[in-house]
This record gives sequence, structure tokens and C-alpha cells, in this order.
Amino acid sequence: MTASLEEGTVARVTTLTIQGKTYKISDDDIRRVAQTHTPESLVGYYVDVEGKQYPPKQLIRLATDTRDIFNSSNARSALTRLGFIVRPVK
Repeated sequence: MTASLEEGTVARVTTLTIQGKTYKISDDDIRRVAQTHTPESLVGYYVDVEGKQYPPKQLIRLATDTRDIFNSSNARSALTRLGFIVRPVK
């Protein structure tokens, strides 16, 4: 799913459901929250956003503004659909 932005740029958009609530987020949403937040400690997986490594759940929690409980696989799947590469922590 894509959404048009200014001057021909296109953002990727996806939806995900957390605790019965559906959220629509874009790759731009992920970049925006990454610019304004410090990465938390990495445990199992990470996503590199502009040179910083973030836990997938942190990015999704910030982009959706939810405190509901959800699992890491939902976060990883949504970020992958948005074009981000999810890597295991070594």
C-alpha cells in the first residue's frame, strides 16, 4: 500500500492490529519517531533507521502511540512491509 506525498515521493503504508485496534503507519512515521527518540536496549532484533539501531517494538509503539501489549513478530512483520530490514542482534 502506498500514499502520495509532495512532489512525487511515495511513502509505504501498512496496517497492523494490536489488541483489536487497527493502526495505519507509514515508513515516514517510523523515520519521524526515530529522529526524536533515543534507541532502547536491543534484545532479539533491530532495525537500522538513519544509522541508529532500534528495537522493532519501540518503533511500532512510538508510531502507533500505543501502550497495549503486542509481540515482536507483529512489529517485525509491519516494519518489513514498510521496506525496513529487520536483523537479529548478534
